[in-house]
Amino acid sequence: MERGDVADLSRVLVADEIGRVRHQAWSGVLALSQGEVSKGLYFLDGSIVFAASTVEEDRLGACLFRAGRISEPQFRAAMREVESSGYPLGYVLVESRVLSQHELVGALASQVERIVLSVLRWTSGTLRREPMDRPLPADQALDLNTHRLLLLGMRQFPDADRLERSLGDPGRRLRRVGHPPFDYEQVDASPAERAVLALCARAAELASLFALPHPRAQMLRAVHALLSGGLIEDAPVAARPAAPAVPRAPAWATAALEAPLDTDSSADIPRSPEEAEKLARLFLERGHRERALAVLRATVEKHPAARGSRRLLALTLARDGGFQAPIERMLLDLLEAAPQDNELRYALATYYRKAGMTARAILQLRIVLSSDAGHAAAWRDLGELEAGPAGPARRR
Repeated sequence: MERGDVADLSRVLVADEIGRVRHQAWSGVLALSQGEVSKGLYFLDGSIVFAASTVEEDRLGACLFRAGRISEPQFRAAMREVESSGYPLGYVLVESRVLSQHELVGALASQVERIVLSVLRWTSGTLRREPMDRPLPADQALDLNTHRLLLLGMRQFPDADRLERSLGDPGRRLRRVGHPPFDYEQVDASPAERAVLALCARAAELASLFALPHPRAQMLRAVHALLSGGLIEDAPVAARPAAPAVPRAPAWATAALEAPLDTDSSADIPRSPEEAEKLARLFLERGHRERALAVLRATVEKHPAARGSRRLLALTLARDGGFQAPIERMLLDLLEAAPQDNELRYALATYYRKAGMTARAILQLRIVLSSDAGHAAAWRDLGELEAGPAGPARRR
């Protein structure tokens, strides 16, 4: 937008325009109108430093009275002084010792936040840029975090379809930023936002974010809020890596793989547990599950200390339906020896979930996320389980 150009807010999002202002490090006033209501956002080098409104409820006195910071008699006395002296209300309240200077700054910040959040939800009206080098005196500029305001405002935007159009191509890839622009832990994250951040720990397409198990409108608000708030960003386009060379299977593995399906695969177990584990994985890749299990069981019996084979056996058995105490015991024993094995712990959580043991599944998922906050599948499963039972009845 150039000076004097008017944007139609039925087509343009206020948040997107603020994003452009931030990128350009622009100074001036964004003048917004909706019917008889006018509001202005003041920017200095791309950051919001003040806001004003013609709405009575947005005025400083109304905000202070609504928050219980001043009484009605104090408000009326201060307004009489404002009318007779011409001084601003904030100055009068500080001079009369109703507020301290620190309390006044906090009240002004809350007033500005209310105005900014209100216009971020507008879906109609007009917006005009008025560039100024110094939009207000330096001593009146407030220290606000524009990214935080954008996040809070876009969480409440009413038209999800417009957010989807604003986000654009479903193939657009997003990732978490390395250094967040504010302390996100201070703004109560929604389950949808936590799921988006987890999946964006590595670059993720919009389509995969929208496929997460939350209502689509919630996902659209979560993605747009996090993007506007500077917590996720567009991922750089990476060059397509060359296809890795397929390793050639050893002769003993080739012979086992080419043997007829009715052959007893445990008859000729490789000598070392490592070779047995490799053969079992090759069987699993080719869909020969029973052959893989036979190799693993024989190896574990012959080499009780072979953790790799025992682990693969437990992971394979855990994919079965129903609950079997020996399988649970095997998983728990392996985790006791290696509590940071998140793949194994997630498999245990999934095993509990399939068996209808929701409380146990939730506990294991929380342990996974406590050590790997970017585990997208664990966030997804935890969200589904905490939303309510969907399938077998809950069990302890």
